[in-house]
Amino acid sequence: MRTEYADRELDQFIAARVMEKKGTLPYTSDITQAWLLVERMMRQYHCELKMDMFLGVSGELWVVSFYSPRKCKRYESRAKTAPLAICRAAKEAYLDLVGG
Repeated sequence: MRTEYADRELDQFIAARVMEKKGTLPYTSDITQAWLLVERMMRQYHCELKMDMFLGVSGELWVVSFYSPRKCKRYESRAKTAPLAICRAAKEAYLDLVGG
């Protein structure tokens, strides 16, 4: 777990709003927890997932997007870690699909 890339405020948002759970789990820094979020986005909100990782001069960068066939819209995020990119994209998708 790389906590320097954790976002506790985003963890709280994901837990309370998207996952509908009490308490906070390390969604933004733990790939196991982030993958539970992916599964929820797929089942509950009927989103498709796309993940890419780029290795470049500035290091690695994860690009994650959730696609909603219902809205024909893609919600994309970039981050230094896969869990953080997943959470950022999931929040953007959730806010648009559920209406905030």
